[in-house]
Amino acid sequence: MIRYYSLFLLLLVSFWNSTIKAQAPAQCQDVMLQGFYWDSYTDSKWTTLTSKSGEIAPIFSLVWLPPSGNCQSSSSMGYAPVWWFDQNSAFGTTDELKALIGSLNNRGAKVIADVVINHRSGATNWTDFPTETYNGVTYSMGPAQICSTDEVANQPGQATPTGAPDTGDDFNGSRDLDHLSATVRNNIKGYMQFLKNEMGYSGWRYDMTKGFTASFVNEYNNAVGAYFSVGEYFDGSYDLCKAWVNGCNNNSTTFDFPEKFSLNSAMWNGGMNLSNLVWLMNGTTPQPAGLIHHPDTKRYAVTFVDNHDTYITGNANRFNGNVLAAYAYLMGSPGVPCVLLAHWNSNKSEIFQMVAARRAVQLHSECNVVVNQYAGNIYVSTATGLNGSLIVKIGSGAYSAPSDYTLATSGTDYAIWTKTTNPVAPSLMVGPAGGTYFTPQTVTMTTTTGDQIYYTTNNSTPTNTSTLYTLPITVSSSQTIKAVAYDPISHLYSPIETNVYTFSSMPSSIKVRFKVPSGWTACKVYAWEGSTALCGGWPGTSMTLGTDGFYSYTVSGYSNLPIGVVFNNGSTSAMQQTVDLSTSTDKCWEAGNLSGGKYLANEVNCPNVGMEDPSSLEWNIYPNPTNGQVFFSLPDFVNRVTVSSALGQELDLRTVQVLNAGSIDLSGYPSGMYTISFYRTDGTKVNKRVMKY
Repeated sequence: MIRYYSLFLLLLVSFWNSTIKAQAPAQCQDVMLQGFYWDSYTDSKWTTLTSKSGEIAPIFSLVWLPPSGNCQSSSSMGYAPVWWFDQNSAFGTTDELKALIGSLNNRGAKVIADVVINHRSGATNWTDFPTETYNGVTYSMGPAQICSTDEVANQPGQATPTGAPDTGDDFNGSRDLDHLSATVRNNIKGYMQFLKNEMGYSGWRYDMTKGFTASFVNEYNNAVGAYFSVGEYFDGSYDLCKAWVNGCNNNSTTFDFPEKFSLNSAMWNGGMNLSNLVWLMNGTTPQPAGLIHHPDTKRYAVTFVDNHDTYITGNANRFNGNVLAAYAYLMGSPGVPCVLLAHWNSNKSEIFQMVAARRAVQLHSECNVVVNQYAGNIYVSTATGLNGSLIVKIGSGAYSAPSDYTLATSGTDYAIWTKTTNPVAPSLMVGPAGGTYFTPQTVTMTTTTGDQIYYTTNNSTPTNTSTLYTLPITVSSSQTIKAVAYDPISHLYSPIETNVYTFSSMPSSIKVRFKVPSGWTACKVYAWEGSTALCGGWPGTSMTLGTDGFYSYTVSGYSNLPIGVVFNNGSTSAMQQTVDLSTSTDKCWEAGNLSGGKYLANEVNCPNVGMEDPSSLEWNIYPNPTNGQVFFSLPDFVNRVTVSSALGQELDLRTVQVLNAGSIDLSGYPSGMYTISFYRTDGTKVNKRVMKY
């Protein structure tokens, strides 16, 4: 009996240990792409990333996106969140985000949400957090959920915070949330459940984890569950980063800032001291520097060269050495490597080869490493994976790899060799991915060293008897390109890459509309493509005010997309204007808050109905958009009218209806898109959408 009880306890402990570390996967073979950098509104737009998902997903198994909540600004990176359950952001709409996540998931990549839960901003003042509803539960917070030590306590005219003192560092840009409050924690858990279950995210990147006690991350991870978790504990101290991971009950990884700062000190513009890439494990054994140097912490390290904060021009922590040599170091080391989008965009072929080499030998987050040699001008290490080993050499010093290793990739001051236990199928990268284009595209294909690429354009399956790829292919008409990489030694093929290129006529004109801020009595638009002005010199051309409250103008004369747009009040004195905007299609914006002397602009759905005569349309709702009251006039009698939020949840409100006309009051509800459903007596339904601002 004692024997079986002991076995039960052993199994229970084993299950518990695997559970508490569920979001720091053991022997993790993932490679992550940080799909943004600071101000990457064009490169990281949801539609842009979706168009590149076919290129990204085969290379990166994890894709970390910027914060996706509504910050009430068209130029916010998302780190001062206002709305949590409203996912219309500066990077695109909720539907566009779902399409992006779905596209990446369908291609095998998991998507990581950037959750900013240390702090939050109010909708119209410092403390009025929006009340939101998800899955039948209403979530709200106020001054009682703000840390009493937050700076709002000293601001005249603002509510007094009455939460507990902050359990971590203060953040002055928004209100620090009191994680000791059960209300705050329940709000956060609901928000993360929404991100996982409604949006499709598979994990979390926790922002500013110095701002609250680490144990809360463990609580949130256990409550919601996901594949992967990583925290931003911005500190170069190994002991402090390790303590944070331990404080999470080892239920999350963290960014390896000790490794990052070691890279900075080892390589810089015009110099190197590669001995700084090495730490002595337990004071005796040379290992790659950072959390990755020790078996107690390497599993919990996400390694990187730069992130969105450090990459900003002028930042003292920005890496300014040999970027490709730095990534070679990451790809040959333990931990989970993370590649910055800006670095990927500039070095796709080279980084692709490095990732392919790491994958071939199946290196993982806990792999063993032997540092073969290190000095000021050279670093050499051998890492052992689940299918062989990988040698990386950094620096200008001379080195010859053993004869049983094969050169996988090399460049200035770096080289990688591999030796696999079992043959590995080639890897293949094709770019740009298929999609709709207005101008001819140059399709480039890249495979692993020693392999060949074959392709077809008649929709047939490519083999090693198809057309051999030797040079980039210019595509100017709609066609399908199927490609495969082939290893002439092992006779193994890569998965087939299928890309459908569709060419469409560029629109001859684009209609832009703008709802001006209070105080403007006129509006002009200045538009450009490259260095060419499209509607006259600054301040541009006068726009026409419509009955829907939007000024409009139709731009033409461009030869490529997108075009740049700025709206201004047209005044020769005291000029006021928006931030720079861009578009490739007809688009509508509303004025946001002033920021740095310029108005932010929020992209909104263009209204189809203005304040026309109600008799001019059959199923008519007006005004649209509205700031509260909505009227409707219908051609048929209806026996029921309902209103639903953008999430599909029916609102509990009263509709005033007399025969086939009536009104709805949305004054008490937040800004956003709502669906009004009219039910006829025969059971059929007509839906109309209305924008509340």
